[in-house]
Amino acid sequence: MRKIIFSVLLSVLSLAAVAQGTKIQLRSSLKTKGFQKEGFARVIGPVFEHDGSTLAADSADVNFESNVFDAFGHVVITQPSGTVIYADLLNYNGGTKLAILTNNVRMIDKDAVLTTPLLTYNMGTKVGTYTGGGKIVNGNNVLTSKNGYYFESTRDAYFRYNVVLTSPDALIKTDTLRYNASSKIAYFYGPTNIYGKDDTLYTENGTYNTSNDQARFGKKNLYTQGSKSLKGDSLFYDRKAGFGRAIGNITFIDTAEKAELRGGVGLYRKSDESILVTKNPYVVIITQSDSSKVDSIWYTADTLFSKVVFTRDVLPYKKDELKTDTELSAPDPVAVVKPPATNLPSSTDTLARPPALQDTSKRVVPVGVDKKAAPPPDAKNKTTTLTSKNNNSKSAPAKKTPVPPIKGGKVAAEPVQTAKADSIPGDTARNRIVIAYHNAKIFKSDLQARADSMFFSYSDSTVRCYFNPILWAQGSQLTGDTIYLQMKNKKLNNMLLQHNSFIVNSEDADSTTFNQIKGKVITGYFKDNKLNQLFVDGNAESVYYVKDDSAYVGLNHQVSSRIKMNFADGKLQGINFIRAVQASTKPMDKLTEEDKILKGFIWKPKDRPKSKEEIIPQLAKKESSPKSPVKTQPVKTAPSKTVPAKTVPVKKPVPVASATKNKSN
Repeated sequence: MRKIIFSVLLSVLSLAAVAQGTKIQLRSSLKTKGFQKEGFARVIGPVFEHDGSTLAADSADVNFESNVFDAFGHVVITQPSGTVIYADLLNYNGGTKLAILTNNVRMIDKDAVLTTPLLTYNMGTKVGTYTGGGKIVNGNNVLTSKNGYYFESTRDAYFRYNVVLTSPDALIKTDTLRYNASSKIAYFYGPTNIYGKDDTLYTENGTYNTSNDQARFGKKNLYTQGSKSLKGDSLFYDRKAGFGRAIGNITFIDTAEKAELRGGVGLYRKSDESILVTKNPYVVIITQSDSSKVDSIWYTADTLFSKVVFTRDVLPYKKDELKTDTELSAPDPVAVVKPPATNLPSSTDTLARPPALQDTSKRVVPVGVDKKAAPPPDAKNKTTTLTSKNNNSKSAPAKKTPVPPIKGGKVAAEPVQTAKADSIPGDTARNRIVIAYHNAKIFKSDLQARADSMFFSYSDSTVRCYFNPILWAQGSQLTGDTIYLQMKNKKLNNMLLQHNSFIVNSEDADSTTFNQIKGKVITGYFKDNKLNQLFVDGNAESVYYVKDDSAYVGLNHQVSSRIKMNFADGKLQGINFIRAVQASTKPMDKLTEEDKILKGFIWKPKDRPKSKEEIIPQLAKKESSPKSPVKTQPVKTAPSKTVPAKTVPVKKPVPVASATKNKSN
């Protein structure tokens, strides 16, 4: 029985000893003044030891029975790990191992230094806490906050309220942050702004490595540089390399150029302000009518690439003047020696006529990105010629270069050719371009297009369509080797179909009767975003069906120098033939299959985009109540009751004589 009682007593005493903790030991002192109050003694120059740590001060009031003491002046705590804490005052409890340090507190843990007015430090768990403001200096990084928690074992520090982290390359402001003094990585758990020299990163959850300036964000992420911004569900940015990657619902915006790119994945480079967007990418180009009604152009492809280039390196969409109808209808002139060119206008310049666009077949998108990369095999036969904007000499054409394709995730293209000798010194104007690679499509309410590749420059507001382009406008299908669409003041202004130009129109979707016009070049002009006039020049040829009431009575075939088509309210009103050299009409029962189709004819109504949701699937997903696709009805070629003066109705064949007398434009 005694043995049992003795064992229980030992257990109780052991538990009591554990609860009280090990006793504080006084290893040395200069002087002891005796008891100052109940249980306490004043010690001068004490050095205490407790669980391997030493605690020294100028003086201390110690109670060995209660295992506590208060230290005053030049307090120094040295731990076995090497961490040292300095303060003016210390209250230490050996039972709880809790040290409360006050005034000029400085904690040094290797290369990390924590300073604060008041620090509560647990010698057992090695966790320090401050709530009255503090600062940690770790190498070149300085971190301040109102509240802080430092874990010596992991070297992690948690900060709360008014947190500011300053590094050589960035300034970080947040409300909640974790920082590791060994890895020098900051972790964010709330709204955070990272300010660089000329850019800003925002997130509500992520990490930032202050050693290599790499950031990874995962919630409400946004990168901003001047007028440009990039955001996505997941964002990575390497500040030193100037490279960013966004994944999921990415949006790139350049407010200066009013450019907006969206998609599933985006790669951004700061050096040339370029963005490569894949996975259902698209661009919105804002247009509006005279009534200020917004009717944007939706522009998409398999891959979109945009960058900022010098304006001088983008060959402009220059404009020349069309010859007048009078000039074209005149007989071929005998060889005449032309006088030297002057700056004075010719007599024909006084005639009102719309301008034409220069032959751009000798141009290509002059964008050089990767000088070493070669175009892929499938682009070898897709070539156009590159010339310089400022080169006015009659030199031989430059080397043919394909539209830059995508290769290995990078843009590969020949280097840009520029006329250095003719460049204007100090010409540093820059603008943004957008290149669409493969399966490029455009949708607008009254105009749609498809091509293998497209190019848009904000300097001249022109969309260039390359490789088998097709355009649909007001019931007609237009094709050519290259198609250009130019805007002015947010409105469609003109278009150009370059080489092998062809227009097909059918009154009914299921009809086998096609009105057709072809030529070398077709130039179109828009009014209030609607097609107003078309000029077909160079071996202009047409076939169209003649109607009597509601029945077709024959097929008219014309060959002339120019065919001019007039539109009103989106409908074809009449056709003029200038200097017709061939004209014939055959009745319907005499027609052969060869009569019905001009050489080069193609008809692809199924390829026509019906809505922006069709070419950009993610737009349909965002609609809470999806709208039905826009149905575009083909424009009937039957004449209206009111026919413009000096214009031949579509209904009847055009006499050659009357066509040549028409001097209007």
